[in-house]
Amino acid sequence: MITTAFRSSLRSGMRRAATTQSYRSATSGPGLSPNFLSSWYNMFGKSNAAYITWIVAGVIVAEGITGFGINTVWASVNKGRTFDTVDWSKFVVEDEDEEEEEEEEEEEEEEEEEEE
Repeated sequence: MITTAFRSSLRSGMRRAATTQSYRSATSGPGLSPNFLSSWYNMFGKSNAAYITWIVAGVIVAEGITGFGINTVWASVNKGRTFDTVDWSKFVVEDEDEEEEEEEEEEEEEEEEEEE
């Protein structure tokens, strides 16, 4: 009698688990429709080559996005400290032409003095 009750409760528990399991496998999770997953599988999941292509393409895209984001943050934090962002107009020496002319005049004067 105890074993019969145990077996019937075990069977009813197995039936509940089977119906719950089939219900859970019918859903695709939050935000992804079964049609989308089926299309993705038909396109990328059926062969190893397509799946590896999907993985490699995903890694390359993720690397591009990550690299762009890190470079943007780096540039904003170091603005004015890198070669590209320094305002080089602050370092322009305007008297450079005048100094060259003065040097040329001095050299000419020295040559004239040597000739005399």
